[in-house]
Amino acid sequence: MGEKSDIQTGWLPLIIVTLSIFTIVIDKTFLNVAISSLIRDLHTNIGTIQIIIATYSLIMASLMLIGGRLQNILGRKRTFLTGAGIYGVGTVVAALSINSTMLLLGWSILEGVGAALMMPATTSIISGSYDGERRAFALGITSSMASGAGTIGPIIGGFLTTYYSWRYAFGMELIIIIVIVLFSREISTFPPTLKWADLNVVGAVNSALGIFLFVIGILLLNNPKNWNIGICSIVIGVVLLIIFYFNQKSRMNHDKQPLVDVSLFKDRAFTLANITRLIMNFTIGGVLFVIPVYLQTVLGADPLTTGLTLIPMSVAIFIMSSAAGKLSTRIQPRYILAIGTMAAMAGSVYLSLIFSPYITILDMLPGIFLLGVGMGIVFPLSANVIFSVARRDQQPDASGIMNTGINLGSSLGTAVLGLILILGSFTSLGLVSTNPAQNTTSEQITNVQQFFEKIELQNPGNNEKQKIVTSEKAKNMKLAFNVVSIILFIGLVMSLLIPPQKRKRKPTIGGVSSNI
Repeated sequence: MGEKSDIQTGWLPLIIVTLSIFTIVIDKTFLNVAISSLIRDLHTNIGTIQIIIATYSLIMASLMLIGGRLQNILGRKRTFLTGAGIYGVGTVVAALSINSTMLLLGWSILEGVGAALMMPATTSIISGSYDGERRAFALGITSSMASGAGTIGPIIGGFLTTYYSWRYAFGMELIIIIVIVLFSREISTFPPTLKWADLNVVGAVNSALGIFLFVIGILLLNNPKNWNIGICSIVIGVVLLIIFYFNQKSRMNHDKQPLVDVSLFKDRAFTLANITRLIMNFTIGGVLFVIPVYLQTVLGADPLTTGLTLIPMSVAIFIMSSAAGKLSTRIQPRYILAIGTMAAMAGSVYLSLIFSPYITILDMLPGIFLLGVGMGIVFPLSANVIFSVARRDQQPDASGIMNTGINLGSSLGTAVLGLILILGSFTSLGLVSTNPAQNTTSEQITNVQQFFEKIELQNPGNNEKQKIVTSEKAKNMKLAFNVVSIILFIGLVMSLLIPPQKRKRKPTIGGVSSNI
């Protein structure tokens, strides 16, 4: 809208922006393999770690639209550097954490806010810094870097946690942030195009609070004492999001600046592609939580082994992300999306069938690989559909909506599947309650929850209660993957309902996403 800068001839701005994407994506994967160490070092439990992991994606989802709009008010470079500064402070707080509250503040909140400011600005900076084939090349590099970071994130996290400490991973991120700030002068300055008065404050509050309350409500269901509060939080969150939608429509009808162009949802392809992508991120967010929990609390795997176990998924995502784009020139995207969803569903069904107290890591690898194949197909193709139907002036809004869906899906996956894993053992209440006849149902459930959360993170051995935990967690994993299969089936239906493209286009990437 009048924002102008000199087109770059060098690649240093691309390197700086790519470093931020690399850091954010790794940040979303390495802590999942350090769950057992976090529980020990911070004297906490699985439920609390679940909340911390889910809240990181939740903060990003809640603030992504606001972060995108702030670019127009503060300028792209200033928004990016403000996010980097907040992110850097978060890494220090997280690395020095002495309890779960400190980790929640540093990693989930401060780093989440910083990432929500940086992520939308990365695409805008690249789009404004390069043109033509150089822009296409730059956007391709950032997407490849995001996929690559997702591949090595679990390995880095597992290696550092096993041989040093998970705190070193945050230290590594701080070094990268310092490098970004030191070389930030190479980033072009993009003047603001809006004033603070143009910010849709009501929309910003409704969207952020609505998403936050909705997911927090699900997380609160982990504790039976909070069920009433959790249900109320979910309902209020949904109501606020409905109000947000109609508020945006009203502002657009009266020629006022909205927080996001909700008219994009009128396009069926745009809406269904976003739903399909959200479902796939629900899957990866949940899987990256429950599989490490099972590996470490039941099979006794260390963080490095956990990270290596997840490699087939990451490698499949990386390979299929490249291959899927070539297929889209010959086959309608909706059919490719359907194939990807079915591949992931096959992996989920396989895992639901094989889970038992005697399962081994090798038994799990085919299912994990198939999940990665599906994700690798869906992620780039869904992004291509989303941006191909958005006008050029709608690209920032399309990017904001897609990235919000990515983080919302990931947060929901962690919350819902974690809920199943932690509270899915109601059938064993009488076995683990100290005096079932005198306890209420709520008290019995709480006893199970507390017992499961405080189990030793070692080989269960012959302890009778540990055998109960192992058996019940295997059942819960089967239930979790049955839920994933059902959700993926809905994604399959959504993908097939996407209208066929009238003309074939080259894959277009209008925004950078972490995919996970």
